[in-house]
Amino acid sequence: MPKEKQKNTQQTDSSNGVPLRSTPYLIQDVLHMMDFSINKFTGKWRSESGYSIEIQRITELQASVSLLDCNGKPVLRPYFNNCPTIGMIATYDDYDGTFEVDLWEKGKGFTLHLDHEYSYELDHLNRESLIFSISRYEEDNFLDTYYKLFGPLDHFTREKA
Repeated sequence: MPKEKQKNTQQTDSSNGVPLRSTPYLIQDVLHMMDFSINKFTGKWRSESGYSIEIQRITELQASVSLLDCNGKPVLRPYFNNCPTIGMIATYDDYDGTFEVDLWEKGKGFTLHLDHEYSYELDHLNRESLIFSISRYEEDNFLDTYYKLFGPLDHFTREKA
C-alpha cells in the first residue's frame, strides 16, 4: 500500500512563500510593536561609539535621562555651569510620539530628540534603536562650539538585561 503524501498544513506568507511564525510569538511581537507609550524608550541604550543613554520612566509623559560618554561618565556642559548630563527630565508627547530632553533650560539652548524604531534599517542587524539628534534655538548660536560634547550622532541600541 503506497504511503499517502502528507499535506503541508504550515501557513505561509502568500507574497513570498516564507513560513509564518507560530501565533504566540506573532501576537507577542505585534503587542510589543503596538506600544505607543513612553515605555518603549525606557532602559539602557548604547551607541557604537560607546556613548550610552539611560532612561527611567517617571510618569506617563516624563522620564529621567542620563547621557554618558564613551568612558561611562556624564557629559559636563560648560555653557550650563558644567552641569552633568544625569537625571535630565524628558518629555514625551503621546500624540506625536516625540521624546525630547532640554539640555539647558526649556526654550533655550540645545534639545536632544530621540526617535524609536523597532527594526532600524540603518543598523547592520536591524535592531531596536533610538535615533539621536540635537537641535538648538537659532538665537543661541554661541553654542555651536558645544555640539561635539554629545558625541557622534549615531544610533543607540538596547542593551541586553
